Amino acid sequence: MNTDELKIKSFFEERKREEELQKDFIIHQGYTAFGEILKEVKSRGSLNEADVYYGIPKPQLSFSEVELGYMLTSMMEYATNHVGNPVDEESEFENKLAFFEHEKEMLQIYEVSGQGTDSWFEIPDEETIDKLSNTAYGVYLIQFDDFINHYKNKVIK
Repeated sequence: MNTDELKIKSFFEERKREEELQKDFIIHQGYTAFGEILKEVKSRGSLNEADVYYGIPKPQLSFSEVELGYMLTSMMEYATNHVGNPVDEESEFENKLAFFEHEKEMLQIYEVSGQGTDSWFEIPDEETIDKLSNTAYGVYLIQFDDFINHYKNKVIK
């Protein structure tokens, strides 16, 4: 193999390893992470990877900013692929939302694109919770169990 082939092979091996770490974290720590994220969001108002690294006070999480990134990315991808994403019409930036529920608690992921992309967890406002619970908008509400089971099924395949 030449150097370019080795670099490509190494890239794909590293990507596969990262995907396995991500799946493993979601399957084995997902419920714990959801609870800890929810607690921090209720305390702080929102939570993203930078908060774990730079936040004052530091969030009390049993996992790293990389693993929080796994949750943000994986949950948004799951929502996009399974129910689609509504947008915040009042925002001047391109954005998309995702909503997850576990044990009657809801988390929202807000992703904004511009000169880069940033995403964070927050609690949906009362109006949004009402729409998710009582209207056709509820199609966007994902049960967190379904998200975890999706990853468990990927491992089985």
